[in-house]
Amino acid sequence: MIQCYYGTGKGKTTAAIGQAIRLAGANKRVLFIQFLKDGNSSEIKMLERCGIKVLFKEMPQMFVDMQDPKMIKQVSNMENELFDMIDESYDAIVLDEILDVITLSLINEGKVYDLLVKMKDSHEIILTGRMPSHKIKPILDYSSEIKKHKHPFDLGIKARHGIEY
Repeated sequence: MIQCYYGTGKGKTTAAIGQAIRLAGANKRVLFIQFLKDGNSSEIKMLERCGIKVLFKEMPQMFVDMQDPKMIKQVSNMENELFDMIDESYDAIVLDEILDVITLSLINEGKVYDLLVKMKDSHEIILTGRMPSHKIKPILDYSSEIKKHKHPFDLGIKARHGIEY
């Protein structure tokens, strides 16, 4: 089945982490792939302690400059390499921020869609990001929107270690 946590609010990755830990606690093999993240998130060491395999690529900078063709190509190559590391021997696969990778056209949506359709009956797949595309939405089995009503970032407060990353 495919679960999706999306929206503008804080907690999408946190929800996916909770589900990954629950799956690991049920003796399921879990692969957690973080797209568009640099490996500095605090959850990585805890996920690994729970026996969850975590994959990521170190980003060239915190945010992708979508006006820089060289950076777009570099990040697109990195994200495609990560996607190609999906190992179907795992029971569950978390694709953290994959929806944003699709929205930014850093990966071919059809490639993602085809793999999701192929795996949805045999694996638990968890997607996160801002918004599932019109193509992805119909194949979701769970869909939870997390909306922002208020966030410290709106007041100029930077991301805090252990809270946002």
